Amino acid sequence: MNGLKFRFERFSKNNVLLSIVMVVLGLVLFIWPGKTLTLAARILGIALLVGAAVSGYSWYREKDRSGASYTSLAIAILCLVAGLIVLIAPKGVVTLLPKLIGIAILVNGVINLAQALELRKEGQASWTSSMVMAVLTILLGGFLVFFAFGAMKAAVMVIGGVFVYNGVSNLWIESKYKKMGRDE
Repeated sequence: MNGLKFRFERFSKNNVLLSIVMVVLGLVLFIWPGKTLTLAARILGIALLVGAAVSGYSWYREKDRSGASYTSLAIAILCLVAGLIVLIAPKGVVTLLPKLIGIAILVNGVINLAQALELRKEGQASWTSSMVMAVLTILLGGFLVFFAFGAMKAAVMVIGGVFVYNGVSNLWIESKYKKMGRDE
């Protein structure tokens, strides 16, 4: 039993440390979402450049210039180009994902609008609620397309808030659990 207690105490210490890290990381994400996204993009750019170097070195070291060796060269070139693009325009890369999602949602909203108009033409009572939902879908998709970086910053802030909550709740529960052990 003593070994189990020791392992649980070690887990508890690790949990407290992890919870503190979660709170700090959550605050950083919440307070500086734009800078955090840009930093993450730059780290991705550096990782891509490292991947380019590794693949390029692999190609260079290959004695047999077969199709497989040229795959390494192609990967090296792609990683190099992608890494440079990410490092040169990290904010642009960060805004690309919500823009693509926004375009997909816009298209879906237009399809919903056509369906709502068809419901109206057929005299269905549900056409008004369908129309409202379609217009809202179009507006939300447009928001993502035109305010992509703001949407990403908001998402990062939400994640930061969740991290803070998770860390604080872990610390609170851990303190109650330790107190229970002392009260016994």
